[in-house]
Amino acid sequence: MITFADPTDAWLEISPAQQETVWQHSQCHAPNRRWNAYLNRLCLDTVLPWIKAEHAPEATIWQSQENLSSIWDVVNGAAIVIGNQRLVLLPSEAIDNGELEVPQEWIDIPEWTADYYLALQIQLDEQENTHWVRIWGYTTHQDLKMHGYYDADDRTYRLEAQNLIRDIGALWVTLQFCPEAQTKAAALPLADLSNVQAENLIQRLSNAVIPRLVLPFAMWGALLSQDDWRQQMYRQQSSGLIISELTNLSRWFQRHVATGWQSLEALFNDDLQLAINLRSAPRDTTLTQGKQIILSTEPPQTVLLLLSLASEADERVAIMAQLHLDSSQVTPANLTLNLLADTGETLQSVQARPQDSYIQLRRFRCPVGTQFSLQIQFAEFSITEDFVV
Repeated sequence: MITFADPTDAWLEISPAQQETVWQHSQCHAPNRRWNAYLNRLCLDTVLPWIKAEHAPEATIWQSQENLSSIWDVVNGAAIVIGNQRLVLLPSEAIDNGELEVPQEWIDIPEWTADYYLALQIQLDEQENTHWVRIWGYTTHQDLKMHGYYDADDRTYRLEAQNLIRDIGALWVTLQFCPEAQTKAAALPLADLSNVQAENLIQRLSNAVIPRLVLPFAMWGALLSQDDWRQQMYRQQSSGLIISELTNLSRWFQRHVATGWQSLEALFNDDLQLAINLRSAPRDTTLTQGKQIILSTEPPQTVLLLLSLASEADERVAIMAQLHLDSSQVTPANLTLNLLADTGETLQSVQARPQDSYIQLRRFRCPVGTQFSLQIQFAEFSITEDFVV
C-alpha cells in the first residue's frame, strides 16, 4: 500500500514477511556488513516494484544478484536502469533528513555514475509497528559535483536538503519528456591496475574493517569497478576471515539487541542497590543496555558493563561505556576497562580505585561500520567484547 503524507513524497510500506525473507538472504554477508546489505535490499525490493507499476514498466536492476552482494558488502546504494537513464537509491535511517549523502564510488567511478540520485528514508520500528520507505528528494550527478560538499574523511558527497528537488513527481515527468537532459559531470580518472597489483591489494584489504577508506580512491575505484576483483574481495570477506561474531550496535536502534544484553528495567528487577549504582547512567542517550559479567566465582565477583548510545546529527553514534561494581563486594584491585581499536591498539584506559562504585571511559563517537572492542582486565582475568557500529 502507498500513502502520501506530503504530496511530494512517496511512502511505501514494507511487510514483516518481506523483512524476514530479506534478513535471511543477508546472512551471506560478514556480521559487520550484513545490516547495510539488508537495508539496501529492502529498499530495492520495495521501490523497484512501485516504479515498475506506477511509472516505468521497463525499469530493471542495474547489476546481477552476485554483483549487488559484492557492492553492498562495501558501499551503500543500489542502481536502477530506466531506458538510457540510471537512478541510484540511497537509503538512510536518519530521522532528520537534513542532507543527501552519496558515497564517492557512485560519483567518481565512471562505470557507476548515475543520472539521478534518490534520497530514501527507511524506518523499521518494531515497537511502533512502522515499516516503510520514504522517497523524499532527488538530484543529479552534475548538481552533486557542482554544489555538493565532499567529505574526505568518509569519502562522501553531501548535498543539503534545500538543494534537492523535493517533488518526486517531477522526476518521472523529466524522464518521460526530457530523456536527453544533461545530468552528468566529468568523473575522476582511476588508476590502471594489473592483475598482480589487484591481487596484492585484495590481500592487503582482507582484514580491513572499512576497506573503502584504506587505499587512495584512484586505486580503490579501479579495484571496485571490475566485477571479478570486487567479487573476489566479497568472497574473501564472507568465507570466514571475520571469525568472531561482532555485536552490531546499529541494530540496537531497531530493537534487535544481542543475546546477553538487557535494558535497565530488566537489569533492575527490583534490585534497589543496582538501581542506586546506575544513578549516574547518561540521560541524554537514545538507549542503554547492560550485560552482567562474572569475574570470579571464588570469591563471587560480578560487574555490569553498560553501553549508552546516542545518534548524532552527522549520523555517527556517540557511545558511553561504563563498568558498574557491586558495592556489597570489595572493589577488585587492578580492575581496568580498555577501549581497543580494531588493530588492537589501546585508545583509552581507566582503572578502578578502592572507593569507586563505577568507572567509565570518555565518550567516543564512531561512524557506521567502525569496529572496536572493550576489554575488562582483573588480575589474571581478561575478557573482550567486540562491537561494530
